[in-house]
Amino acid sequence: MNEPLKGFITYSHENTEAKNELRKRLAVMEQNNELITWDDGQLTPGDGALQEDILKKVADSDLLLYLVSAASLASKNCNRELTKALKEELRVVPIILEDCDWLRHRISNSEVLPYKGKPINEWQPESKAWQNVVDGVRKAVHEMQSQAKPFPNVTPDEIETLAFLTFHQGNFMMILGQIDEALKAYSRTIELSPKDAAAYSNRGAAYISLNKFDKAIVDLSEAIQLNPNDATIYNNRGAAYLQKGDTDLAITDLSEAIRLKPDDVTAYGNRGTAYLQKGEVNEAIKDYSKTIQLKPNDSNAYSNRGMAHSIKGDFDSALRDLNKSVKLDPCDAATYNNRGNTYRENGAVDKAIKDYNKAIQLEPGHATAHNNRGIAYEKKGEIDSAIEDYTKAIKLDSDYVKAYRNRGNVYREKGDFDSAIEDYTKVIQLNPDSAQAYVIRAVVWLYLKKWEKAKSDLITAENLGMDIIAALHNDYANVADFEEKTGIQLPEDLATLLTPP
Repeated sequence: MNEPLKGFITYSHENTEAKNELRKRLAVMEQNNELITWDDGQLTPGDGALQEDILKKVADSDLLLYLVSAASLASKNCNRELTKALKEELRVVPIILEDCDWLRHRISNSEVLPYKGKPINEWQPESKAWQNVVDGVRKAVHEMQSQAKPFPNVTPDEIETLAFLTFHQGNFMMILGQIDEALKAYSRTIELSPKDAAAYSNRGAAYISLNKFDKAIVDLSEAIQLNPNDATIYNNRGAAYLQKGDTDLAITDLSEAIRLKPDDVTAYGNRGTAYLQKGEVNEAIKDYSKTIQLKPNDSNAYSNRGMAHSIKGDFDSALRDLNKSVKLDPCDAATYNNRGNTYRENGAVDKAIKDYNKAIQLEPGHATAHNNRGIAYEKKGEIDSAIEDYTKAIKLDSDYVKAYRNRGNVYREKGDFDSAIEDYTKVIQLNPDSAQAYVIRAVVWLYLKKWEKAKSDLITAENLGMDIIAALHNDYANVADFEEKTGIQLPEDLATLLTPP
């Protein structure tokens, strides 16, 4: 942890109230061990004059917080303290209290606070100005801490050697699968060598392996700033964006990786997956085909291209690719899962279940395979088996939105409306912007005759952009059809809400 910086507050005694306010506002920074402040009110004269003690304290500080007013600009003591700070090369942070002639004073050479030098007494309320000052001081402190030499008693050659050793220690820990230890080593390397692009890149890759994609993107972005011509860094950041669902940013990065390294197999594969997530299936197939051209025995590329063909409805091409993938790697659970999806969509439900069984045998913790097998069982009418698989998928992945939704649908079909509501509520908790989830839950509230809850969900779905009347028509021709099939008479306000104008 960095040592707190020391800040000396220079002010005119006419502005004592403002000085006290500043110290109060900076209290959290002191509590967080970021900044300790001093002013002449905490000093007592020693053998020499008080002003000499003050100047010594200024020289021992890291930055000078100068409260700027007409009175402080006119004060000999304030200007003497400023001169000492500039001589000691301290960072000076002027804080403008009021309109005065500061633009023609030498403090104008420093970056002033609040924002754009708008005096504190012109802000409404003034608390906003003080918080702006605190944010600016904190930014300055963090900048100074990041620029400070972390090892003042170590020679540059020794630092370079230590950085080399810690970097390779991180690589070794990655090989061993000890990701947390690798992160510590890479962080140590960055502390020793803040401009080491490879350390940022590898730490970013380590964060990806822990599914900490935001942290990975921060590190990989820094690596790109330091080394903008490394295809691997763009590929890794593209992969992180892909995992976050930011497909456009992923495609941009992966395209840059391919531009820098036209034979980058991994980048083509990742970009193919990004295109697939975006719904641009033909572009995905092109990238997977390029991957296969560059690496003819890449089982994953065949599996992914097979999945893309399946989405297009070209089941013959899909099965040809997926069978090839199984042949190349008969122990890959993902490929069996993908082939199971293709069989299921093509109506071969028993073959699908057989493939899902194989996927689960190879990887018992494969939540997606359990969910997909649940869908297959549901198609066969084996509802209890479907619920069992959806429940297993949820146990393996407590945030699995699709599994909650699928299980909720089955409960609804069974007439277990309370369990359905519970699952749909979980879907909404995990994805509060899902208009569809609100509509589905609203329908169940209608079954339960919970009119106000149904109305609330329908209005929320409408506010999220859902055409709730069209949504009702997915299952019922109109309100009259709903009432006839369910035997439920809707209140007038709900009937009006679900009826075209």
